[in-house]
Amino acid sequence: MSVTDACAKVGYSRAAYYKARKAPDVQELIRELRRELVETAEAKKAYLKVKALEVGLDLMLNAKNETIRARMVEFLGSDAKVSPVSVHVDARQVEVPSGYRYIRPQQMIDSRTSDKAAGV
Repeated sequence: MSVTDACAKVGYSRAAYYKARKAPDVQELIRELRRELVETAEAKKAYLKVKALEVGLDLMLNAKNETIRARMVEFLGSDAKVSPVSVHVDARQVEVPSGYRYIRPQQMIDSRTSDKAAGV
């Protein structure tokens, strides 16, 4: 909820809201709510980690694909610390486009027709 909407809901002006936020008891409440949020998130993370390990174990034991079973053995054997996914991004650019280029619809049709004729 936005500050404006929250203020309207409780009948505060925005100035009163910001003044109330500076009060020591409100600051303590905000700190406590943040602590609770972090604790809840940590508990959810631990629960989801257990679920993920259960799914990994199931895949390791029951997957029909041998590669998946092997990856799960590696994953679970490494205490799930190493990601089995490898990502490579090639950021090199051969031609640097400059500005906007409009291609007329007929040019697109002609290009496709010539590509088909060339077997591309």
